[in-house]
Amino acid sequence: MHARISANLAIIAVCARPYVAAAAQLGYRIAAFDIFNDVQTRRFSLQSRAVRFQNGGFDAEDLWEQLITLLAPGTPVIYGSGLEIQPALLDRISERFLLMGNAGEVVDRVKQPRQFFGLLDELGIAHPDVRHKGDGGPEWLIKRVGGSGGTHIREGDTLAPDEYFQRRIDGKAVSVLCTSNGAETKVVGINEQWTSPVRAQPYRFGGIVGNVRLPQDIESEMSNVAVRLAPMLGLRGLFSLDFIWSGERVLLLEVNPRLSASFDLYAQAPLLEQHIHACQGGGLYSLPSQRLSRAAHILYTVEPLQVAGFNWPEWATDTPEADVQFAPGEPICTVQAEAADAEGAKALVFARARELDAQLRTFTRTPGK
Repeated sequence: MHARISANLAIIAVCARPYVAAAAQLGYRIAAFDIFNDVQTRRFSLQSRAVRFQNGGFDAEDLWEQLITLLAPGTPVIYGSGLEIQPALLDRISERFLLMGNAGEVVDRVKQPRQFFGLLDELGIAHPDVRHKGDGGPEWLIKRVGGSGGTHIREGDTLAPDEYFQRRIDGKAVSVLCTSNGAETKVVGINEQWTSPVRAQPYRFGGIVGNVRLPQDIESEMSNVAVRLAPMLGLRGLFSLDFIWSGERVLLLEVNPRLSASFDLYAQAPLLEQHIHACQGGGLYSLPSQRLSRAAHILYTVEPLQVAGFNWPEWATDTPEADVQFAPGEPICTVQAEAADAEGAKALVFARARELDAQLRTFTRTPGK
């Protein structure tokens, strides 16, 4: 048995590092639970643990056992991706701890496609067509209920019980990061995403850039949708909406009712402070203005590798411990960049990713060789 630690904030996410770093700046004693337990997460945490991850979500029993072992009842808990697929686990967490985020019923309301897209139709909010039965085809994508990170999206003809069809729309993936206290909603920033496709996962998340400038009517439509939906869905704290921008229209794909990857692109400590404040029903205050654009890109392995002894650049985060071995397709780290505008940040983060990939290919000692 491990002794219970005196953490005053727990953070659960597939990748907890950006939230942990922000919480550390605010002076919290953090217990972090994610799937990587990387160098930076360990550095900023009082205690950090890797949690098993399977079928698109955290292993519920593994996470629960670690929570009740390490945390005192009533400890505040915030969360990012990895829990949307099992809202009942959020309810279980909220019964023992103080959940600083959307409750399981809110997540379920957002992530159940029949209920969510039905609401959009009632409100006249544009979205790609959705079907729950029938055959697919090249004009349809198959998505998993509660899925995140793009790895759950596939092409095919037949649905599993927890999947649905969404019409494929060609365009640019964009999102809006927001915060709400239940009565008021504010936009933090507009972002652009991209994929890092492989054959088995053609829509795998690749990266994101913030402080993007889109045509004014498109930005206004995205912001208006967020402001309309937040109170109707009962959203509290930070959340984001994913859209596809195609020609002169922007269509809503989904709502992420929790801390998202775009958090990494803005003033993290004030943003986390506002999230906690908003979840308690506090007023929304002005965040520091940000003139520069930040970008984050996920670097994935192509072949098995180990990186013991590698000297990581300062712009690489989520870096692994020396003894970690990677299988093909696994994320190695996050590459960061900042520039005067979004295009400059994207160009720099792609250049850094190519540079780091080349260095690792030269340096890496492949396991078993």
